[in-house]
Amino acid sequence: MLDDKSLLELCLSISGKFEAGSPSYTDVTGNFDGMGISCGILQWNAGQGTLQTLVAAIGNAMGWDKAKTFFSSDIQQFSTLKSAAAVQWCLDHYIETGTKNIDSGAAAKWRTFLSQPESIAAQVSLASNGVLGHAKREVAAYCPNFIDRNRPYAFFFDLVTQEGGMSVGHQTVPPLPSGQTPDISDALAFAGANDPKCQAIWQQNSYEDSEAQLLLHYAYQRCLLARPQYQWDTLSRRGTVACRGGIVHGAVLDFTSILD
Repeated sequence: MLDDKSLLELCLSISGKFEAGSPSYTDVTGNFDGMGISCGILQWNAGQGTLQTLVAAIGNAMGWDKAKTFFSSDIQQFSTLKSAAAVQWCLDHYIETGTKNIDSGAAAKWRTFLSQPESIAAQVSLASNGVLGHAKREVAAYCPNFIDRNRPYAFFFDLVTQEGGMSVGHQTVPPLPSGQTPDISDALAFAGANDPKCQAIWQQNSYEDSEAQLLLHYAYQRCLLARPQYQWDTLSRRGTVACRGGIVHGAVLDFTSILD
């Protein structure tokens, strides 16, 4: 079983294949979503208060005297601000006037700060207690026979980050009894109606792979709780993790070398 840092980076590398690329501990983006700035491997931001939590954890770990040396603004004060005040702080100190872009000088300071060992450790800790921790609980509930494998964690990490978990409102996908072999024919038929080439990959890769079959079952059952226009998008992602290969947004993906 991987340690939390390695597991987090594996999960992010998988989910990153479905997006614009794998995130980095030193990522910094501007005020494009009204959140002030967003930073780090999980894009903690000022508008939701998560960036202040991250900064406080880093400052407490490295000492505020050291933390303050990375910035011309008072980063300790920033860590105490509520959401609206923190967003305004970002606009005043880090965002180019009249734009949504982060100032290049401010971005360089943030990247240096975020690259410190204390920062990376704080990011891993927050992720482990947050989205990664949630994914671990889902694995324990839904895949107790595969808790020593990395594939279920990548599967549920992507699910939690995109859709929040196995429930929508009052509807929840129930765990299968331990040892029960699921019927994945409906999942494969749904794939065939949307992307026959993807269906062929899943059919081949899930053959005699009970782990793939279980996860594909959960992927299909969870996609049925989504709005119809999003069902194939969600299933294509999770089914491709489940079967260690597939096609997502037209890209052929093969995870057989990194997922067990």
